[in-house]
Amino acid sequence: MDYFAQTAVLLTNLLPKLIAGFLITLGVAVAAIPLALALGFLLVAPRMARSRLLTVPAHAYIELMRNTPLLLQIYLIYFGLPVLGFFPSEFTCGVVGIALQHAAFLAEIFRGAIESISERQWQAGRAIGMGRLTVFRYVILPQAMLRILGPLGNQLIVLVKDTSLVSAIGVSELTMTGKLAIERTGASIEIFVAIGIFYLLLTSVLGTGLRILEHRTTGRF
Repeated sequence: MDYFAQTAVLLTNLLPKLIAGFLITLGVAVAAIPLALALGFLLVAPRMARSRLLTVPAHAYIELMRNTPLLLQIYLIYFGLPVLGFFPSEFTCGVVGIALQHAAFLAEIFRGAIESISERQWQAGRAIGMGRLTVFRYVILPQAMLRILGPLGNQLIVLVKDTSLVSAIGVSELTMTGKLAIERTGASIEIFVAIGIFYLLLTSVLGTGLRILEHRTTGRF
């Protein structure tokens, strides 16, 4: 049996396990993405506040999370919370760690989009009697949301790829499943290529969906 036939047989036998690992990876991503988006959006208000009592802590959090390794943050959550009397699952620790870091990046993306809207938009809204919050909700925010679709897609793709780091705390996602299979079979290159294809499929679907959304909304403002 030649090399390609052997590889095909190997990957066919491993496919159910790889799919099971892929589903866990998908679960981590699906749980982390909305949490990161929500936390990132919540960080925008204190980050852009006029009071230093709000701005300084928000800015410090964002810089801390953006400038320290995600793997270290996941370890601190996984090993630190039990010290405080909390015992979340490995899956939960991974999701929270990923969401907390990416929320910091997303907050800066949101902030940049909001600040890119012309000051005249604010002035026009105030001129017709709208309050500052109303102007933000109905005038600024819709335009800002359209402008973040490109950067948002890039950040979410990075988030999906970062799900592989949860394998470091024992979550049996795609990368961990592949590593265990390599230890048993010794077929490292073949399995890593298969893992790469799974990630490529997932990120391609996400990226394509966001590009379609961006294309459909281009030109609305």
